[in-house]
Amino acid sequence: MNIGEESEICFKAYMLRQRDEDLEDTVFGKITELSDDANLVDLEWKSSQREALDDNDGETLKEELGISVSKRSSKMDISINNVKYSIKEIGPTAKDPAIVNHTSRPGFEKACCRLNVPITELDNIIDEYWELRKEKKIIMQDTKNSDNNCPFLEHEEYMKPIIEYFLFEGTGTGTSTIPADAVLEIDYRRLPACIRKHDKQHCYDEIWQRLVFSVRSKQMPPNYPNCVDSESIGKWTKKMNERDKGCLHIRYEPEKFPND
Repeated sequence: MNIGEESEICFKAYMLRQRDEDLEDTVFGKITELSDDANLVDLEWKSSQREALDDNDGETLKEELGISVSKRSSKMDISINNVKYSIKEIGPTAKDPAIVNHTSRPGFEKACCRLNVPITELDNIIDEYWELRKEKKIIMQDTKNSDNNCPFLEHEEYMKPIIEYFLFEGTGTGTSTIPADAVLEIDYRRLPACIRKHDKQHCYDEIWQRLVFSVRSKQMPPNYPNCVDSESIGKWTKKMNERDKGCLHIRYEPEKFPND
């Protein structure tokens, strides 16, 4: 079980306890609805699992309470009082939360088509990225909006529907079975002190300056260029260190909780 899975399991167990102990002073108010894309709505908190929850023992909580990790096809990890949240673990040992996981150009092509957004501007950004990285050596693999040299920085308005789509609605392979309404940042080892909500209306503006973009070899087709969509993939792909790099990864650097 990785840290993201353990975080999700522990948080769902924590919320079961909040609901079944009928608490009203939670971050979400009194819990009147709790569900996920599996069976969370039907589960019950067991007081015998208090120690496991205090110890953040995800394996035990999963087995004893029957909690599941949400499917990858669902952007929603948990629904609380009818608000569908995507959980992002941002504790001190967690990696920066990913928005787009290593997706080649065809995946962005599909997303842009759904959004009715031309991909040509994104093509131009990637061209500039490679010029700055490979030719001019001004940026490294990771380029951040906090750096004035970042090629994405001047494209805030254009990138908004694309980032919001990947945050709340879907992936490069298709739309989510259950979209999310908000992002929920947590440190599952320090609940309830470390919970932060970003609603869909404000999330993009709140994280824009902390976005990090990189074009990598991870998830490239192993038989590239002899593969499906080779022409599209090739528009973003450059060879560096004898590896084909053409998959765009987007994450953000979260604002850490106090004492991190």
